[in-house]
Amino acid sequence: MIALSGAKKKKKKGKKKKKKAKKKKPKKIKLPGGKYIFGMTDYDILKELIAEQICKYLPAASIKDFLGEFNYIHSMLDNLETTPFDPSMALIRQLVTEYVIFPLGSELIRKRHPGHCRSILFYGPEGTGKTLMVRAVASETRSIVFDLSPVATLGKYAAGKPETEKMVAMVMKAAKGYQPSIIYIDECERVWPAKKKKGKKGKKAKKNDMTNPNRIKKALNKWKKGWIND
Repeated sequence: MIALSGAKKKKKKGKKKKKKAKKKKPKKIKLPGGKYIFGMTDYDILKELIAEQICKYLPAASIKDFLGEFNYIHSMLDNLETTPFDPSMALIRQLVTEYVIFPLGSELIRKRHPGHCRSILFYGPEGTGKTLMVRAVASETRSIVFDLSPVATLGKYAAGKPETEKMVAMVMKAAKGYQPSIIYIDECERVWPAKKKKGKKGKKAKKNDMTNPNRIKKALNKWKKGWIND
């Protein structure tokens, strides 16, 4: 039984020892190249990527610059059970806005979006507006752009496999630390080349050829599975 009164309790003599908060040690990332960036801050990584022109500024553009009208006939003839027709320009604008710009620009939409996708492929001949669309997405969402295109990575971090893995690790870690962000890969067919049909012989690429654009392929695939989760 506790008696309630206005009397103050006598404080016990003696100083209380304050517990020191333990600092959490940074964990090593168990992905290709993770051990090479251990101890580096996101800011240090970003500075190095900017110096190497892998993190770059793309000229501003608007989604409205991608000109074209909606093709109502194609939308009526499309059959989900078969291969659909190529989308019209207006439909591409609509899909990019719904599936890329809105989720990338808003965490709330990203969590609630039923068809949230983490990678987008634009395909088509040269000059059809693929890079323009990337610039528009970056401008609309104010995203940081990391360029892993074959042209951008040629001759960079090419001293061997560890350097290649380090480059991919740096891009992935910085991209997650400075969201929203876009990892842009132009001419991605050179990074993920099509499998050759049986019977057709061609020149085999050397295993340790650091000039080959697909040197980042394995590391990228592993990072995509084990790192991109939001």
